[in-house]
Amino acid sequence: MSEKKKRKGESEYRVFNTEWMNKYLCTVSKDKTLCLVCREILAVPKEYNLRRHFETKHSNLTKLSSNEKIIKAASLAKNLSGEQQIFKKVSTENDVVTKISFQISKEIRRIADISTNLSDQLKQRVSEFCFYSLAMDESTDLKDTTQLLIFIRGIDKNFEITEEFVGMCSMTGRTTRKETSREVIRCVNDKSGLDFTNLVAICIDGAPAICGKNVGAVSLLEEFIGRQITKHHCNIHQQVLCSKVLKFEHVMSVLVSIVNYIRSRGLKHRTFQAFLEGEDAECNNGTIKFPELENESWNQNLFFFCDITEKNQLIFQMCAAMKAFKMKLKFFRSQLSKGETCHFPTCAHIPQHKHAELGEKYAKHINLLIEEFDRRLTLSKEEDVQLKLIEDSFSVDPEEMPLDFQLEVIELQCSAVYQNKHRESRLQDFYKSLDDEKYKNLIEVALKTFSIFGSTYIYEQTFSIMNMNKNKRSSLTDDHLEDIMKISTSDMTPEYNKLVAKKRSLREEKNPFSSL
Repeated sequence: MSEKKKRKGESEYRVFNTEWMNKYLCTVSKDKTLCLVCREILAVPKEYNLRRHFETKHSNLTKLSSNEKIIKAASLAKNLSGEQQIFKKVSTENDVVTKISFQISKEIRRIADISTNLSDQLKQRVSEFCFYSLAMDESTDLKDTTQLLIFIRGIDKNFEITEEFVGMCSMTGRTTRKETSREVIRCVNDKSGLDFTNLVAICIDGAPAICGKNVGAVSLLEEFIGRQITKHHCNIHQQVLCSKVLKFEHVMSVLVSIVNYIRSRGLKHRTFQAFLEGEDAECNNGTIKFPELENESWNQNLFFFCDITEKNQLIFQMCAAMKAFKMKLKFFRSQLSKGETCHFPTCAHIPQHKHAELGEKYAKHINLLIEEFDRRLTLSKEEDVQLKLIEDSFSVDPEEMPLDFQLEVIELQCSAVYQNKHRESRLQDFYKSLDDEKYKNLIEVALKTFSIFGSTYIYEQTFSIMNMNKNKRSSLTDDHLEDIMKISTSDMTPEYNKLVAKKRSLREEKNPFSSL
């Protein structure tokens, strides 16, 4: 009686009985009942089902004795085990090949998978941001489609900074302030999973549709958020800004053509490098002529243009450099008005008798530059105070600081330990070491300040990649172009093992026998 109940219980709970292997030539592989003869998977591990399958499909084996069945089952099980080892080896080799293919996929395929993985990583990082800033700019492809590029820079509580390309929005219709602001909101929400609660600043180009004082996209964005945000202009290339303001596009365009011509072929580039190093090498224009190089007036503009431009730096250094540059511009204006060119070494090639005439001409150009830099790079009093406070908290006067910071600044300036850390550490590491409770206001404003874009390197990198792909733009979809730019500019490393595991899972779904 008890044995019948036990067998009944086993059947009800669908437990495979090991005796069935020798009796019906079946086994269990990965929780599935498998016929050792035909390798068919039996849906329910019930003795009646196994017996019916064995007697119906393998009737020729029913005549075997018990001992013969045991030998047969052992032989079939050994064969199955060998095949499984082969499948396992093949699966391992497939994983290796898949991983390698992912690592070279930036040039060939699986771009979308890697881009999606990087987007997932970015979403994880931005979820940990304390504060962040946005940057946006526009570009136009060969089909005259306007592409709005959006970047993000954020910082977490450990003062770890992430600066990444968020996405590209192709605007095939009108690029008005409403469409631009709507695309920014959609892109930030969909592609980064952020709202605008912790948005600190936005870095913009000079397009009226974006930066208009009352009707620009940024104004609509502020209206959507319900508060004002810090706005500052990006300077992707100071040289380009100077050329536009000074109306020296005729100089800049020729310079770009010359550079592109030199870099177009390896031999030309090496020859030019040898020429600069003073080696015995000939440099000529080949079949392409640049008559501007022989034009005296154009060369005079080039000399002045070379002397008036310099390279920007990072956040605090950039602000200091721009202030110094504006002061230099005012000094240059005064010097040129007097015909003095001692601070313009390239202009020394201009004959002395023309210095007074050209000095007065270029002084007017410098005045235009001063006005433009004032328009683009003027900080509010509050922003200026905060930058000074974070740049060097030990040199500011506590009485000149906002009320929330005064006591914290006094406490900080009286600490010899923090003074030493400030001298020996990076600013990020210094503020990371501060006591969260005692200096919470200082830490908060430091986090906000560090989240603001201080460099335009990611802009330059992205636009270079876009230019390289513009000739292929007719055959690239918007999504594919965005994937290429995301992979090429990201500082994050694709999670290749996770991608391989996902591909293996898809293979097993399509071919369940490959995992047996």
